[in-house]
Amino acid sequence: MASNNSDMMNELRSLQAQVMHFKDLLSEEGEKVAGDARGRAATLLNGAGRKVQDAASYAKDEAVSMGSVVREHPTATSTALLTAGVVGGLIGYFLATSSSQSSSYSPRRWL
Repeated sequence: MASNNSDMMNELRSLQAQVMHFKDLLSEEGEKVAGDARGRAATLLNGAGRKVQDAASYAKDEAVSMGSVVREHPTATSTALLTAGVVGGLIGYFLATSSSQSSSYSPRRWL
C-alpha cells in the first residue's frame, strides 16, 4: 500500500510538472501575440498620423489659396455668395410651399 501511495504521489508530481510546462508555453505564446499586436497597432497609428498631417496641410494650403483669391477679387466673391444665398432661399421657399400644399390636399375626403 505504501508503494501504491508513492506511485500516486510520483504521478501527481509528474502531472504538476506538465501543467506548469504548459502554463509557461501559453504565457510565452501570449507575450509573442501581444507584442505582434502592439507592433501592428503602432504601425497603423503612425500611418494614420501621417495621413492626418497631410490632410491638414492640404486644407491649410487650400484655405490660404482661397483667402488670396477672395482678397484679390472681393466684388466677385460677394456676388457669388449673394447669388448662392438667393438661390438657396428660393429653393427653400419652393420646397416649403410645395410641401404645405400637398399636405392640405388629399384625394380622399374624410367626413
